[in-house]
Amino acid sequence: MAVPAAADSAAAGLRVEVVGPVATIRLSGSGDPGSLGSLGSALDDAQRNMGGDVRVAVLRVGGPDPSAADAADAAAGPPGAAMNTPIASSPARADPASLIGGYRVWREALERLTMRADLISVAAVAEVTEDVGTALAVACDLRIFAADAGLNPVWARCGLLPAAGALTRLAELVGWSRAFDLCLTGGQPLGAAEAARLGLAQRLVPRLRLDDEVDSVVAGLLAASRAVTAEVKALLRGARPAGRSAVSTRAMAGADHRDLPDAEGEAWARTLFDLLDASRGIAAG
Repeated sequence: MAVPAAADSAAAGLRVEVVGPVATIRLSGSGDPGSLGSLGSALDDAQRNMGGDVRVAVLRVGGPDPSAADAADAAAGPPGAAMNTPIASSPARADPASLIGGYRVWREALERLTMRADLISVAAVAEVTEDVGTALAVACDLRIFAADAGLNPVWARCGLLPAAGALTRLAELVGWSRAFDLCLTGGQPLGAAEAARLGLAQRLVPRLRLDDEVDSVVAGLLAASRAVTAEVKALLRGARPAGRSAVSTRAMAGADHRDLPDAEGEAWARTLFDLLDASRGIAAG
C-alpha cells in the first residue's frame, strides 16, 4: 500500500510503500544538492503520513527497485552524476535561497527520522552510495550493509560541504579523523567491513542475503512492544557520550536542540556562496 502523496515522493526520488507495520522507503539515484528540498519534503511527508500502525521504516539505499519504472531509472542519471553536476542547474544561475532552504528542509527531515522515538529506522545499504545515501544511512537507528556496499561522499570535490547534511552525525558514528579522511582526501570509500568494525554497520551480509537479513532484523524489532522500543530508543539517544559533538553535549545539558546554533547549516551556506561566486566569475569572464 502506498502512503498518501506517494507519487510526489517518487517524483522527488523517494519511493514509499507501507505493508502493515513496516514502511519501505527507497532512494532512486544518487541525488544532488538541487534536489535536497524535494527529497526532504518527500521524506517528511512520508513520515507524517505513516499511520499509527507503522513501527519500522526500512530505508533502502542502492540496489534494484522491482517496483520502479525504467523511466525513473533514466531520470536518476548514471552513477556518479552528482559528482560531475553538483548543482542540477547551471551554478551561475542557481538560486542560493532555494538551495539553502532546501538543505534546511532535508536536514529537518533527517533529524525527525533520527529523533522520532516511536519509529525505528533501518538502513539497508546495497552498494557504494554518495552524499545523499550516506546522509540517509547515518540518520537511521540501525544499518545493514551488503558486503560490497560502502559510503563515498564526494561533494567536497565539487566545492560543497560533503555528506548532505549529515557531516557531524557521521563524525559521531565513525570518529572525527575517519570522517575527515573520508570526506576530504578522495581516498577509498568507507567499505562494509570497516563500517562493521567501527560499529557503523550492525550487520554485514552477502548482497544476496541482504533482504533476508533485513526481514530478520525487522521481525526482531516487531517482537518487542511499541512502548518498549520507544522507551529504549529515547533512552539510548539521550545516552550518547558527552564530548562527541557540541550538539550532543548541549542537548544532554538540557538545551532544546532547535535553539542550538546551526553550524553545519551555516557552513553549507558559506561553501555554497563561494561556489556560486566562483562559477559566476568564470561565466562573466
